[in-house]
Amino acid sequence: MARLKVLYPGNHTSSGNIGADIENIVRYLNSSELGDNTVAELLKVLFDDTGTLIAPVELRNDNINGLEYRVGSYIDAETGWKPLATAAELRGTSGSDVGTIGAPLFSARQDIVINEADSNGAIAYPTGTTVFNYIHEAADAIVIYLNGALLAASDHSNDPAANTVTLNDATQADDLVTIYKVQSANDSGFTREDVLAGISQAVFPFVHNEDQKVLVYRNGVLQRQGGTNDYTQQPANSTITFTSALTQNDLVTFIIVEDTSQVRVSGLMTEDKFTDANGFIPFAKLAISDDEVPQQKINGLSGLLANRGRVYVSPSEPSSANAGDMWVDIAASPNVLKFYNGTGWLLTSPDTGIPAFTTINALQFLRVNSTGGGLEFADVDFTALVPKTYIGAADGVAGLDATGRLPIAQLPDTFATRSFFFQESGSISNQDYVVTRAFKQNVRIDAIAAKTTSGTANIQLKINGINAGDVIPVSSTLTEQNLSASIAIDATTTSREVAFTVTSANSVTDIEVTLAAVITNV
Repeated sequence: MARLKVLYPGNHTSSGNIGADIENIVRYLNSSELGDNTVAELLKVLFDDTGTLIAPVELRNDNINGLEYRVGSYIDAETGWKPLATAAELRGTSGSDVGTIGAPLFSARQDIVINEADSNGAIAYPTGTTVFNYIHEAADAIVIYLNGALLAASDHSNDPAANTVTLNDATQADDLVTIYKVQSANDSGFTREDVLAGISQAVFPFVHNEDQKVLVYRNGVLQRQGGTNDYTQQPANSTITFTSALTQNDLVTFIIVEDTSQVRVSGLMTEDKFTDANGFIPFAKLAISDDEVPQQKINGLSGLLANRGRVYVSPSEPSSANAGDMWVDIAASPNVLKFYNGTGWLLTSPDTGIPAFTTINALQFLRVNSTGGGLEFADVDFTALVPKTYIGAADGVAGLDATGRLPIAQLPDTFATRSFFFQESGSISNQDYVVTRAFKQNVRIDAIAAKTTSGTANIQLKINGINAGDVIPVSSTLTEQNLSASIAIDATTTSREVAFTVTSANSVTDIEVTLAAVITNV
C-alpha cells in the first residue's frame, strides 16, 4: 500500500494545472515504493549517510549455473542468486570444462566489534555474545580471529542451516571478532591441523609438499618462516621445525592455503604458474614432440645460424674461417683458444703467453720484457725506494707529523735573516732608544751598523733593559762591526725589548742603527 497520498485532491484553486501536476508527482513516487518502503528507505539500504554504496553483494561459481550474484541479506544460502555468466560462457570453447581452483578462497570477511552501536544507536552484539549471524554453506570451513589471534577450531562451532557461528567463551566489550569462510568444497588442497606442543617440542609432523603454501600459528599468532625467524619447513620429511623449543601445551595451528600443483582453470591462465617474469610461457610448460614445431616459427633460422660464429678443433689452422670464428688449437699443450678477426688468428687470453715458472721465480713478478715482445719474471727493484729505517735518521729523510707536515725538530736552526733598522733625527742625547720588540721567535744578533750626521757617541745593545754585547763607537763615518759574541734572544714565550743606549754623546745630530739578526725556529 502506498504511503504517500494526496489529502485534498483537486483542491488547488489557483490553477487546475497545478492539481494535475501534483497528482502526477504523487503517482510517480507511489510507483517507486517497493514492499511498503519509500524511495528514501530503499536508498538507505544501498547507501550510507555519506552516499557511499554499502549494498551487500555476493558472488559464487555454481557448477551448473555458472557465475552468479545476489544483492541483499538472506537467511537461505540458496535464495536470491542471479545469473551473471553461464558455465558455457566461462569454459570457452566447446568440450572443455570450468575446472577447479587449486587455492583456497578466503571470502566473506565479517568484522564485529562487541557492544558497538550502529548509526542508529542499536547494538547488534552486546557484551557476552557468543552466537553470530554468518551466511555460509556446510562445505565451507570457518576461520575465526579474536582480537587478531587465530582461534583453535575447537574453540567455536558453526551451523550452516541456521547460518550462525558460535564461540565457546563469552566475549568482552570492544572485542574484535573476525570471521572468514573458506570455500574448501572447491579446493581439495585446503588443510587445517591444530596440535598442542609437548615438553620442549620443536619438531612437528605435518604432511605437506613444496607446492603447498603453509601458514603457521603459535597460540593464534602468525609465525614467520626462515631460519633466522620462527620456523623452517621440511617438505621431504613432512615436518615443520621451530627455531626454538615451544612451551608445553602451546597451541600450534598449520593451515595449507594454496596448492600450486593443482592450479587448473580452463580458459583462464594463472600468470605466476604458467608464465615467467616477462610474461612468456616457460619451455617446460610446452608439450612439443620431435618434428612438431611449425615452419612459420623457424623461418629465417637457417640464415641466422649461418651468420653465427663457428668453433674449430684441430691441430692446424682452419683454412676457411670467417670473422668471429673460434679455433681450439690442440697442437699446443695445454690447448690454446684463438679467435679470427678477419685477417688472422689471435689469442683470446694473455694467459697463454705467460712463461712457465719454477721455484726460482718465488716472490718475483710478471712484467713485459725490455723489447716489448713478451712476458718475463723479474725481481722487484727496491733500489729507488727509501727504507723505513731512514725516516728521521741521520743522512736519511725527514718524517711527517700527524698533519702531514715536517716536525719543527727536523727543520734547520736558521729559518730566516733580517735587519732591524732604527733612525732618530735631531739632537741625540745620552739615553735609551727602542729598536723593536721580539715575540714568538728566537732572535740572534750578530753585527751592528751605525752612523751619525755629526758628532760622536758610544752605543751598546740593551735587551729587556739589560746591557748586552760590545760597546760600539759611532760617528759621521759609517761603522759596521761584527759582535765579538752573538747575542741570543729567547722570545718564544715572552716578548723581549730590543734597544740600545747612547753614552758619551758629543754634539750628536741624527743617528741611525741597523742590527743584523737571524730568526731561528720556535
